[in-house]
Amino acid sequence: WSIYCCCKSSNYLKIMNIEVLCEHPNNANTYIVSKGSNVIIIDPANDVRSIKTIVKDRNVIAILLTHGHYDHFKEITKLLKEYDVPCYMHKNANLKLQNIDLSCARLFGFNVPTNIEKIKFVSEGQKLTLEDFEIKCLYKPGHTDCSMVYMIEDSLFTGDVLFEDGIGRCDLPTGNMVVMMRSLKELKNLYKNEDYTIYPGHGDATTLYKEIKTNYYLLKN
Repeated sequence: WSIYCCCKSSNYLKIMNIEVLCEHPNNANTYIVSKGSNVIIIDPANDVRSIKTIVKDRNVIAILLTHGHYDHFKEITKLLKEYDVPCYMHKNANLKLQNIDLSCARLFGFNVPTNIEKIKFVSEGQKLTLEDFEIKCLYKPGHTDCSMVYMIEDSLFTGDVLFEDGIGRCDLPTGNMVVMMRSLKELKNLYKNEDYTIYPGHGDATTLYKEIKTNYYLLKN
């Protein structure tokens, strides 16, 4: 199934549009984020043909990976054949791509390591300027040791760190609940006078304010 939505704000020179694709329960959400004709793809988890249908003739400038679990990057090799662009990720995510156990690829029946070129590593607090996009990279380990949250304007792409009314599991390789709770507290502390829309790796969008008020893991933190 597919969902299409957009986020628009008159506070920015170019309107940011966010389209989300999820075709199968075993897939993560793929986000196609655009400003004008420029597009960033976050978590290439769904069929490349479907992604291309959404992108159309717009200009893909980058791929962002929230973390190195197979259900989030399963189409990365095919996608990079279509779009010759850099792929941004935490350095530990690349280690997982190359290891079918660390990436949990074996659990999905995929038994070949994933090796890609044109990788650019990101870290806590790093700011990326990609054409019209200003992206702040937030390192939020716990679900994995490579989990990144990407802040673009008032939107947070949280991968499997924070969901609507839940969080990502911490019992997979390099997961750690103590570290996760620390990361969740850091996300919670982002809320001051401005709210953020949460675009998670699975499920529906939510807001940081709502999760602070209703999410068990943020309430106890």
